[in-house]
Amino acid sequence: MRLAVLAACIIPALLAFDLSADLADMLAYFETDFARSQAQAILAALNGQALASVGMPARQVRPFAQPEPRQKVRVLHYMGTNFGMTGVETFILQLTAAQRRRGLAPTILMDLHNRQEVREIAGGRGIAVHDLPNRNSIAQFLPGKLGTAVLRVQRIAAIYRLLKKNDVLHIQAVGISCLDGFIAAAMAGAHVIVTHHGTLSWFAPQRDLLAEITFWIEKRISSTIVMPYKAALAELMSEGVSSDRSRVIPFCVDEELFTQSSPQANGGAFTLVMVARMVFGKGHLELLGALSKLSARYPELRALFIGDGPMRGQIEREIDRLDLRRIVESKGKVDHREVPALMRSAQVIVLPTYEPGEMYPVCLLEGMALGLPAIGTRWSGIPDIIDDGVTGFIVEPKDEANLIHAIERFVADPSFLAQSREGALARIRSRFTATIVADRYAELYREAMSSRTPHLTSHHIRIRPPRRLA
Repeated sequence: MRLAVLAACIIPALLAFDLSADLADMLAYFETDFARSQAQAILAALNGQALASVGMPARQVRPFAQPEPRQKVRVLHYMGTNFGMTGVETFILQLTAAQRRRGLAPTILMDLHNRQEVREIAGGRGIAVHDLPNRNSIAQFLPGKLGTAVLRVQRIAAIYRLLKKNDVLHIQAVGISCLDGFIAAAMAGAHVIVTHHGTLSWFAPQRDLLAEITFWIEKRISSTIVMPYKAALAELMSEGVSSDRSRVIPFCVDEELFTQSSPQANGGAFTLVMVARMVFGKGHLELLGALSKLSARYPELRALFIGDGPMRGQIEREIDRLDLRRIVESKGKVDHREVPALMRSAQVIVLPTYEPGEMYPVCLLEGMALGLPAIGTRWSGIPDIIDDGVTGFIVEPKDEANLIHAIERFVADPSFLAQSREGALARIRSRFTATIVADRYAELYREAMSSRTPHLTSHHIRIRPPRRLA
Protein backbone atom coordinates (compact mmCIF):
# COMPACT_ATOMS: atom_id res chain seq x y z
CA MET A 1 0.00 0.00 0.00
CA ARG A 2 2.76 2.44 0.89
CA LEU A 3 4.43 1.83 -2.46
CA ALA A 4 1.17 2.47 -4.28
CA VAL A 5 0.58 5.73 -2.46
CA LEU A 6 4.13 6.90 -3.08
CA ALA A 7 3.78 6.00 -6.76
CA ALA A 8 0.57 8.03 -6.93
CA CYS A 9 2.44 10.99 -5.51
CA ILE A 10 5.57 10.86 -7.60
CA ILE A 11 4.64 9.49 -11.03
CA PRO A 12 3.01 12.72 -12.31
CA ALA A 13 6.13 14.69 -11.44
CA LEU A 14 8.49 12.01 -12.71
CA LEU A 15 6.73 11.99 -16.07
CA ALA A 16 7.94 15.55 -16.53
CA PHE A 17 11.56 14.58 -16.01
CA ASP A 18 12.48 13.15 -19.39
CA LEU A 19 16.24 13.36 -19.07
CA SER A 20 16.51 14.00 -22.80
CA ALA A 21 14.41 17.18 -22.49
CA ASP A 22 16.22 20.46 -22.16
CA LEU A 23 16.33 22.44 -18.96
CA ALA A 24 14.05 25.17 -20.33
CA ASP A 25 11.21 22.71 -20.80
CA MET A 26 11.62 21.41 -17.25
CA LEU A 27 11.72 24.91 -15.80
CA ALA A 28 8.55 25.80 -17.70
CA TYR A 29 6.86 22.72 -16.32
CA PHE A 30 7.82 23.64 -12.79
CA GLU A 31 6.28 27.09 -13.17
CA THR A 32 2.87 25.42 -13.09
CA ASP A 33 0.97 25.11 -9.84
CA PHE A 34 0.24 21.45 -10.55
CA ALA A 35 3.89 20.50 -10.94
CA ARG A 36 4.86 22.49 -7.89
CA SER A 37 2.23 20.66 -5.85
CA GLN A 38 3.50 17.30 -7.10
CA ALA A 39 7.08 18.15 -6.17
CA GLN A 40 5.88 19.16 -2.72
CA ALA A 41 4.09 15.80 -2.56
CA ILE A 42 7.40 14.02 -3.07
CA LEU A 43 8.88 15.95 -0.17
CA ALA A 44 5.80 15.26 1.93
CA ALA A 45 6.14 11.56 1.21
CA LEU A 46 9.73 11.69 2.38
CA ASN A 47 8.51 13.27 5.62
CA GLY A 48 5.93 10.55 6.20
CA GLN A 49 3.00 12.87 5.47
CA ALA A 50 1.81 11.57 2.10
CA LEU A 51 -0.50 8.98 3.65
CA ALA A 52 -2.17 11.63 5.76
CA SER A 53 -2.80 13.69 2.63
CA VAL A 54 -4.96 10.88 1.25
CA GLY A 55 -6.89 10.31 4.45
CA MET A 56 -4.59 7.75 6.10
CA PRO A 57 -2.53 8.13 9.28
CA ALA A 58 0.89 9.62 8.67
CA ARG A 59 3.66 7.05 8.84
CA GLN A 60 6.29 7.81 11.42
CA VAL A 61 9.91 7.24 10.50
CA ARG A 62 10.79 4.10 12.36
CA PRO A 63 13.90 4.19 14.53
CA PHE A 64 16.43 1.55 13.67
CA ALA A 65 16.81 -1.14 16.27
CA GLN A 66 20.24 -1.08 17.80
CA PRO A 67 22.26 -4.16 16.85
CA GLU A 68 23.17 -6.75 19.38
CA PRO A 69 26.85 -6.57 20.38
CA ARG A 70 27.76 -9.50 18.13
CA GLN A 71 25.28 -8.81 15.34
CA LYS A 72 26.79 -8.15 11.95
CA VAL A 73 26.20 -4.74 10.44
CA ARG A 74 24.21 -5.37 7.27
CA VAL A 75 25.07 -2.97 4.45
CA LEU A 76 23.29 -2.63 1.11
CA HIS A 77 25.58 -1.11 -1.54
CA TYR A 78 23.45 0.53 -4.22
CA MET A 79 24.63 1.87 -7.58
CA GLY A 80 21.93 3.30 -9.82
CA THR A 81 24.00 4.11 -12.91
CA ASN A 82 25.55 1.72 -15.42
CA PHE A 83 28.56 2.55 -17.59
CA GLY A 84 29.78 -1.05 -17.79
CA MET A 85 32.72 -2.30 -15.74
CA THR A 86 34.59 0.73 -14.44
CA GLY A 87 36.67 1.64 -11.41
CA VAL A 88 33.47 2.14 -9.41
CA GLU A 89 32.53 -1.52 -9.69
CA THR A 90 36.11 -2.48 -8.87
CA PHE A 91 35.98 -0.33 -5.74
CA ILE A 92 32.69 -1.92 -4.65
CA LEU A 93 34.10 -5.42 -5.16
CA GLN A 94 37.26 -4.69 -3.18
CA LEU A 95 35.46 -2.86 -0.36
CA THR A 96 32.79 -5.53 0.09
CA ALA A 97 35.41 -8.30 0.13
CA ALA A 98 37.20 -6.55 2.99
CA GLN A 99 33.92 -5.83 4.78
CA ARG A 100 33.03 -9.50 4.74
CA ARG A 101 36.45 -10.40 6.14
CA ARG A 102 35.96 -7.80 8.89
CA GLY A 103 32.66 -9.31 10.02
CA LEU A 104 30.16 -7.10 8.21
CA ALA A 105 27.42 -8.45 5.94
CA PRO A 106 27.53 -6.54 2.62
CA THR A 107 25.02 -6.94 -0.21
CA ILE A 108 25.25 -5.39 -3.69
CA LEU A 109 22.34 -4.05 -5.75
CA MET A 110 22.97 -2.77 -9.29
CA ASP A 111 21.93 -3.23 -12.89
CA LEU A 112 24.05 -6.20 -14.00
CA HIS A 113 23.64 -5.64 -17.73
CA ASN A 114 27.17 -5.68 -19.23
CA ARG A 115 28.72 -6.34 -15.83
CA GLN A 116 27.85 -9.90 -14.86
CA GLU A 117 31.46 -10.08 -13.68
CA VAL A 118 30.31 -8.35 -10.48
CA ARG A 119 27.96 -11.22 -9.66
CA GLU A 120 30.55 -13.86 -10.52
CA ILE A 121 33.31 -12.31 -8.42
CA ALA A 122 31.23 -11.19 -5.45
CA GLY A 123 29.18 -14.39 -5.48
CA GLY A 124 32.37 -16.42 -5.33
CA ARG A 125 33.23 -14.54 -2.14
CA GLY A 126 29.89 -15.27 -0.52
CA ILE A 127 28.46 -11.79 -1.13
CA ALA A 128 24.86 -11.56 -2.34
CA VAL A 129 24.37 -9.60 -5.57
CA HIS A 130 20.91 -8.52 -6.76
CA ASP A 131 20.05 -7.38 -10.27
CA LEU A 132 18.31 -4.03 -10.54
CA PRO A 133 15.38 -3.53 -12.95
CA ASN A 134 16.72 -1.82 -16.07
CA ARG A 135 15.34 0.20 -18.95
CA ASN A 136 15.67 -2.63 -21.46
CA SER A 137 13.26 -4.81 -19.50
CA ILE A 138 10.33 -2.43 -19.99
CA ALA A 139 11.25 -0.31 -23.04
CA GLN A 140 9.41 -2.53 -25.50
CA PHE A 141 6.20 -2.33 -23.47
CA LEU A 142 6.36 1.20 -22.03
CA PRO A 143 8.53 3.53 -24.11
CA GLY A 144 9.34 7.12 -23.24
CA LYS A 145 8.44 8.98 -20.10
CA LEU A 146 5.88 6.48 -18.85
CA GLY A 147 8.46 3.69 -19.00
CA THR A 148 10.97 5.86 -17.15
CA ALA A 149 8.46 6.57 -14.39
CA VAL A 150 7.47 2.92 -14.04
CA LEU A 151 11.13 1.89 -13.96
CA ARG A 152 11.78 4.36 -11.16
CA VAL A 153 8.92 2.94 -9.10
CA GLN A 154 10.18 -0.61 -9.75
CA ARG A 155 13.63 0.36 -8.52
CA ILE A 156 12.28 2.07 -5.43
CA ALA A 157 10.34 -1.09 -4.61
CA ALA A 158 13.41 -3.31 -5.13
CA ILE A 159 15.58 -1.14 -2.88
CA TYR A 160 12.86 -0.87 -0.25
CA ARG A 161 12.44 -4.66 -0.04
CA LEU A 162 16.16 -5.18 0.47
CA LEU A 163 16.41 -2.38 3.02
CA LYS A 164 14.01 -4.28 5.26
CA LYS A 165 16.84 -6.81 5.66
CA ASN A 166 19.70 -4.31 6.01
CA ASP A 167 20.83 -1.72 8.52
CA VAL A 168 22.47 0.85 6.23
CA LEU A 169 22.07 1.94 2.62
CA HIS A 170 25.48 2.80 1.13
CA ILE A 171 24.85 4.69 -2.09
CA GLN A 172 27.67 4.64 -4.66
CA ALA A 173 26.85 7.77 -6.64
CA VAL A 174 28.37 8.69 -10.00
CA GLY A 175 27.61 12.39 -10.09
CA ILE A 176 24.35 13.51 -8.51
CA SER A 177 22.21 10.42 -8.87
CA CYS A 178 20.31 7.65 -7.09
CA LEU A 179 17.07 9.51 -6.34
CA ASP A 180 15.44 6.07 -6.20
CA GLY A 181 17.73 5.11 -3.34
CA PHE A 182 16.98 8.22 -1.33
CA ILE A 183 13.23 7.78 -1.71
CA ALA A 184 13.42 4.09 -0.74
CA ALA A 185 15.60 4.92 2.26
CA ALA A 186 13.12 7.55 3.40
CA MET A 187 10.27 5.05 3.13
CA ALA A 188 12.20 2.39 5.03
CA GLY A 189 13.61 4.77 7.63
CA ALA A 190 17.10 3.63 6.66
CA HIS A 191 20.40 5.24 7.50
CA VAL A 192 22.21 6.50 4.38
CA ILE A 193 25.91 6.84 3.61
CA VAL A 194 26.86 8.29 0.20
CA THR A 195 30.19 7.86 -1.57
CA HIS A 196 30.62 10.09 -4.61
CA HIS A 197 32.54 8.77 -7.61
CA GLY A 198 32.52 12.01 -9.56
CA THR A 199 33.20 15.63 -8.69
CA LEU A 200 30.48 18.26 -8.76
CA SER A 201 32.48 20.27 -11.31
CA TRP A 202 32.57 17.27 -13.67
CA PHE A 203 28.83 16.74 -13.26
CA ALA A 204 27.97 20.45 -13.65
CA PRO A 205 26.86 20.30 -17.34
CA GLN A 206 24.30 17.64 -16.40
CA ARG A 207 22.83 19.40 -13.37
CA ASP A 208 19.22 19.73 -14.44
CA LEU A 209 16.29 20.32 -12.12
CA LEU A 210 15.94 16.64 -11.25
CA ALA A 211 19.60 16.57 -10.20
CA GLU A 212 19.07 19.66 -8.05
CA ILE A 213 16.13 18.02 -6.28
CA THR A 214 18.14 14.83 -5.80
CA PHE A 215 21.09 16.73 -4.33
CA TRP A 216 18.79 18.76 -2.10
CA ILE A 217 17.31 15.54 -0.69
CA GLU A 218 20.75 13.90 -0.39
CA LYS A 219 22.07 16.73 1.77
CA ARG A 220 19.17 16.39 4.16
CA ILE A 221 18.78 12.66 4.68
CA SER A 222 22.36 11.34 4.41
CA SER A 223 24.13 10.56 7.66
CA THR A 224 27.51 11.11 5.98
CA ILE A 225 28.63 12.08 2.47
CA VAL A 226 32.09 10.88 1.42
CA MET A 227 34.58 12.06 -1.18
CA PRO A 228 37.95 10.36 -1.77
CA TYR A 229 40.11 13.49 -1.58
CA LYS A 230 40.02 16.96 -0.01
CA ALA A 231 39.53 19.14 -3.09
CA ALA A 232 36.45 17.14 -4.09
CA LEU A 233 35.07 17.42 -0.56
CA ALA A 234 35.63 21.18 -0.61
CA GLU A 235 33.29 21.37 -3.61
CA LEU A 236 30.61 19.56 -1.63
CA MET A 237 31.02 21.84 1.36
CA SER A 238 30.80 24.93 -0.86
CA GLU A 239 27.31 23.76 -1.81
CA GLY A 240 25.95 23.33 1.67
CA VAL A 241 27.23 19.98 2.93
CA SER A 242 28.28 20.51 6.53
CA SER A 243 31.70 19.47 7.80
CA ASP A 244 30.24 17.30 10.55
CA ARG A 245 28.37 15.20 7.98
CA SER A 246 31.13 14.83 5.39
CA ARG A 247 34.38 12.87 5.30
CA VAL A 248 37.40 12.16 3.14
CA ILE A 249 37.91 8.42 2.73
CA PRO A 250 40.09 7.28 -0.19
CA PHE A 251 39.29 4.44 -2.52
CA CYS A 252 41.10 1.21 -1.79
CA VAL A 253 42.83 -1.89 -3.07
CA ASP A 254 42.21 -5.44 -1.88
CA GLU A 255 45.55 -6.30 -0.34
CA GLU A 256 44.76 -10.02 -0.40
CA LEU A 257 44.20 -10.02 -4.16
CA PHE A 258 46.94 -7.54 -5.03
CA THR A 259 49.74 -8.94 -2.90
CA GLN A 260 53.36 -7.94 -3.19
CA SER A 261 55.65 -10.31 -5.01
CA SER A 262 59.30 -10.28 -5.92
CA PRO A 263 60.06 -8.57 -9.23
CA GLN A 264 59.60 -11.10 -12.02
CA ALA A 265 62.31 -11.86 -14.50
CA ASN A 266 60.93 -10.74 -17.84
CA GLY A 267 63.60 -11.79 -20.29
CA GLY A 268 65.42 -8.51 -19.82
CA ALA A 269 62.37 -6.46 -20.81
CA PHE A 270 61.25 -3.36 -18.94
CA THR A 271 57.46 -3.30 -19.07
CA LEU A 272 55.04 -0.45 -18.48
CA VAL A 273 51.47 -1.52 -17.73
CA MET A 274 48.39 0.59 -18.34
CA VAL A 275 45.06 -0.65 -16.98
CA ALA A 276 42.26 1.53 -18.31
CA ARG A 277 39.16 1.55 -20.44
CA MET A 278 39.96 2.61 -23.98
CA VAL A 279 38.02 5.86 -24.00
CA PHE A 280 38.90 9.43 -24.85
CA GLY A 281 41.26 11.09 -22.40
CA LYS A 282 42.76 8.04 -20.70
CA GLY A 283 46.12 8.77 -22.36
CA HIS A 284 46.75 5.68 -24.49
CA LEU A 285 47.70 7.75 -27.52
CA GLU A 286 50.00 9.96 -25.46
CA LEU A 287 51.79 6.92 -24.05
CA LEU A 288 52.22 5.49 -27.54
CA GLY A 289 53.75 8.77 -28.67
CA ALA A 290 56.25 8.64 -25.81
CA LEU A 291 57.10 5.01 -26.55
CA SER A 292 57.78 5.78 -30.20
CA LYS A 293 60.49 8.24 -29.14
CA LEU A 294 62.01 5.97 -26.48
CA SER A 295 62.01 2.60 -28.22
CA ALA A 296 65.18 3.17 -30.26
CA ARG A 297 67.14 4.30 -27.19
CA TYR A 298 65.80 1.55 -24.93
CA PRO A 299 65.13 -1.59 -27.00
CA GLU A 300 64.17 -3.47 -23.83
CA LEU A 301 61.15 -1.20 -23.29
CA ARG A 302 57.72 -2.86 -23.53
CA ALA A 303 54.12 -1.83 -22.81
CA LEU A 304 51.07 -3.86 -21.80
CA PHE A 305 47.56 -2.45 -22.28
CA ILE A 306 44.74 -4.02 -20.25
CA GLY A 307 41.23 -2.86 -21.05
CA ASP A 308 38.78 -2.39 -23.88
CA GLY A 309 36.45 0.32 -25.09
CA PRO A 310 35.22 2.37 -28.05
CA MET A 311 38.68 3.74 -28.87
CA ARG A 312 40.35 0.37 -29.17
CA GLY A 313 40.30 0.38 -32.97
CA GLN A 314 41.95 3.80 -33.10
CA ILE A 315 44.56 2.75 -30.54
CA GLU A 316 45.37 -0.44 -32.43
CA ARG A 317 45.78 1.53 -35.66
CA GLU A 318 48.11 3.97 -33.91
CA ILE A 319 50.23 1.06 -32.65
CA ASP A 320 50.63 -0.09 -36.23
CA ARG A 321 51.22 3.41 -37.61
CA LEU A 322 54.05 4.00 -35.13
CA ASP A 323 55.45 0.52 -35.79
CA LEU A 324 55.15 -0.42 -32.12
CA ARG A 325 53.49 -3.82 -32.51
CA ARG A 326 56.73 -5.51 -31.45
CA ILE A 327 56.80 -3.78 -28.08
CA VAL A 328 53.12 -3.10 -27.26
CA GLU A 329 50.71 -5.88 -26.30
CA SER A 330 47.00 -5.06 -26.08
CA LYS A 331 45.11 -7.60 -23.98
CA GLY A 332 41.62 -6.14 -24.28
CA LYS A 333 39.06 -6.82 -21.57
CA VAL A 334 40.38 -9.04 -18.79
CA ASP A 335 38.54 -10.58 -15.84
CA HIS A 336 39.50 -8.55 -12.78
CA ARG A 337 40.70 -11.68 -10.99
CA GLU A 338 43.34 -12.15 -13.69
CA VAL A 339 44.65 -8.59 -13.57
CA PRO A 340 47.14 -9.01 -10.68
CA ALA A 341 49.07 -11.78 -12.45
CA LEU A 342 49.36 -9.68 -15.61
CA MET A 343 50.43 -6.59 -13.71
CA ARG A 344 53.18 -8.51 -11.91
CA SER A 345 54.99 -8.86 -15.24
CA ALA A 346 55.53 -5.09 -15.30
CA GLN A 347 57.95 -2.76 -13.55
CA VAL A 348 55.93 0.51 -13.61
CA ILE A 349 52.23 1.39 -13.90
CA VAL A 350 51.33 4.36 -16.09
CA LEU A 351 48.12 6.39 -16.41
CA PRO A 352 48.61 9.66 -18.36
CA THR A 353 44.92 10.50 -18.06
CA TYR A 354 43.04 13.71 -18.68
CA GLU A 355 39.61 12.10 -18.93
CA PRO A 356 36.91 14.53 -17.73
CA GLY A 357 35.23 11.90 -15.55
CA GLU A 358 38.43 10.62 -13.97
CA MET A 359 38.40 10.91 -10.19
CA TYR A 360 40.56 8.55 -8.15
CA PRO A 361 41.97 5.75 -10.33
CA VAL A 362 41.90 2.42 -8.51
CA CYS A 363 44.32 0.95 -11.07
CA LEU A 364 47.14 3.10 -9.66
CA LEU A 365 46.43 1.78 -6.17
CA GLU A 366 46.44 -1.78 -7.50
CA GLY A 367 49.78 -1.33 -9.24
CA MET A 368 51.38 0.29 -6.19
CA ALA A 369 50.08 -2.54 -3.98
CA LEU A 370 52.07 -4.91 -6.19
CA GLY A 371 55.18 -2.79 -5.76
CA LEU A 372 54.95 -0.92 -9.05
CA PRO A 373 55.94 2.74 -8.92
CA ALA A 374 53.34 4.90 -10.66
CA ILE A 375 53.37 7.60 -13.31
CA GLY A 376 50.19 9.65 -13.35
CA THR A 377 48.98 13.11 -14.30
CA ARG A 378 48.17 16.13 -12.18
CA TRP A 379 44.51 15.39 -12.60
CA SER A 380 41.61 14.96 -10.16
CA GLY A 381 42.69 12.91 -7.13
CA ILE A 382 45.89 11.44 -8.61
CA PRO A 383 48.23 13.78 -6.65
CA ASP A 384 46.65 12.34 -3.50
CA ILE A 385 47.67 8.83 -4.59
CA ILE A 386 51.22 9.39 -5.90
CA ASP A 387 53.84 11.01 -3.71
CA ASP A 388 55.77 12.78 -6.46
CA GLY A 389 59.41 11.69 -6.55
CA VAL A 390 58.88 9.10 -3.79
CA THR A 391 56.35 6.56 -5.07
CA GLY A 392 56.49 7.66 -8.69
CA PHE A 393 56.03 10.77 -10.79
CA ILE A 394 53.25 13.23 -11.46
CA VAL A 395 53.36 14.78 -14.93
CA GLU A 396 51.16 17.41 -16.52
CA PRO A 397 48.33 16.17 -18.77
CA LYS A 398 49.32 15.85 -22.46
CA ASP A 399 52.93 16.77 -21.61
CA GLU A 400 54.81 14.24 -23.72
CA ALA A 401 58.26 15.54 -22.79
CA ASN A 402 57.67 15.09 -19.06
CA LEU A 403 56.10 11.69 -19.63
CA ILE A 404 59.20 10.61 -21.56
CA HIS A 405 61.46 11.94 -18.81
CA ALA A 406 59.54 10.04 -16.11
CA ILE A 407 59.67 6.76 -18.01
CA GLU A 408 63.35 7.23 -18.82
CA ARG A 409 64.22 7.87 -15.18
CA PHE A 410 62.85 4.48 -14.16
CA VAL A 411 64.40 2.59 -17.09
CA ALA A 412 67.84 4.15 -16.67
CA ASP A 413 68.08 4.22 -12.87
CA PRO A 414 67.54 0.79 -11.23
CA SER A 415 68.32 2.12 -7.75
CA PHE A 416 65.62 4.79 -8.04
CA LEU A 417 63.22 2.14 -9.33
CA ALA A 418 63.90 -0.03 -6.26
CA GLN A 419 63.53 2.93 -3.91
CA SER A 420 60.23 3.97 -5.49
CA ARG A 421 59.00 0.40 -5.31
CA GLU A 422 59.44 0.38 -1.53
CA GLY A 423 57.83 3.80 -1.28
CA ALA A 424 54.78 2.64 -3.22
CA LEU A 425 54.31 -0.42 -1.01
CA ALA A 426 54.64 1.62 2.18
CA ARG A 427 52.14 4.23 1.00
CA ILE A 428 49.52 1.63 0.13
CA ARG A 429 49.94 -0.21 3.43
CA SER A 430 49.57 2.97 5.45
CA ARG A 431 46.47 4.44 3.77
CA PHE A 432 44.85 2.51 0.97
CA THR A 433 44.29 -1.13 1.89
CA ALA A 434 40.72 -2.36 1.68
CA THR A 435 40.91 -3.34 5.35
CA ILE A 436 41.77 0.21 6.44
CA VAL A 437 39.03 1.71 4.29
CA ALA A 438 36.46 -0.92 5.32
CA ASP A 439 37.13 -0.13 8.98
CA ARG A 440 36.66 3.59 8.35
CA TYR A 441 33.31 2.96 6.68
CA ALA A 442 32.32 0.61 9.51
CA GLU A 443 32.81 3.53 11.89
CA LEU A 444 30.45 5.64 9.79
CA TYR A 445 27.84 2.88 9.72
CA ARG A 446 27.96 2.50 13.49
CA GLU A 447 27.84 6.26 14.04
CA ALA A 448 24.72 6.43 11.89
CA MET A 449 23.12 3.46 13.64
CA SER A 450 23.90 4.87 17.08
CA SER A 451 21.55 7.78 16.43
CA ARG A 452 18.00 7.15 17.57
CA THR A 453 16.57 7.78 14.11
CA PRO A 454 18.00 8.18 10.63
CA HIS A 455 18.92 11.64 9.43
CA LEU A 456 15.48 11.97 7.89
CA THR A 457 13.54 14.20 10.29
CA SER A 458 10.83 16.80 9.98
CA HIS A 459 13.49 19.46 10.55
CA HIS A 460 15.44 18.36 7.50
CA ILE A 461 12.47 17.99 5.17
CA ARG A 462 10.52 21.11 6.10
CA ILE A 463 13.25 23.63 5.61
CA ARG A 464 12.99 25.82 2.53
CA PRO A 465 13.07 23.70 -0.66
CA PRO A 466 14.98 24.61 -3.82
CA ARG A 467 14.06 28.06 -5.16
CA ARG A 468 11.93 26.71 -7.99
CA LEU A 469 9.86 24.68 -5.52
CA ALA A 470 9.38 27.39 -2.92
